[in-house]
Amino acid sequence: RRRTDFAGWVVPDLPGHGESDRPADMAGLTMTGLAAALAELLDAEGIREIVLVGHSMGGAVALALAQQLRNSGAARVAGLVLAEGNLDANDAFLSARVAAQSREDFSVCGWDALLAELAAQRGMAGYLRTLRRAGPDTLHGCSVSLVAMSRAEVTVPLVEAVDTPRLFVFGARNRGRFTSEALARRLGPVAFVPRAGHAMYVDNPAGFWSVIRAFLAGL
Repeated sequence: RRRTDFAGWVVPDLPGHGESDRPADMAGLTMTGLAAALAELLDAEGIREIVLVGHSMGGAVALALAQQLRNSGAARVAGLVLAEGNLDANDAFLSARVAAQSREDFSVCGWDALLAELAAQRGMAGYLRTLRRAGPDTLHGCSVSLVAMSRAEVTVPLVEAVDTPRLFVFGARNRGRFTSEALARRLGPVAFVPRAGHAMYVDNPAGFWSVIRAFLAGL
């Protein structure tokens, strides 16, 4: 059984994703732009202390948000969890393919080709729905920014600047697969969600939330 009532949660749809509106300009689809939108949300909610949990691209957004909150003093980051968050260039393999195309070429050709490729793979139905709702412009804009940020010389200083507890989470099926795993071990504790791949909160929700709960209990 999934239990997430052990903490209060803010689980927003990022701008351009889910039910959130697309930003007025492409600058809003950068990692810093997305983080700025989250900082505004936290301020509006009156939240002054938070543990950031970022999965995949959300890891880069979490790092950008932690930096913004530290600089502004608007809220204290009490902990950081990166769940297969982008730490180095090898983590951005899909985004790199998208970013290598111009925005126009991706919208005209690359988008449909990517959807067809993903549709042929098992277990991608949920991810496909998410992508279709976001659309090609959002995916391309985020991919360009994510690739630029997913470099160890960028991410490592951002992680090290978080001077509160940190945790790096991987799906057990991906153990040893990513170069970022070795990087993560230098930066903090590493945990694996059993019977799970990249979409660990879908593959094994109970296992994922057990890891998060244990981390929060230790703060």
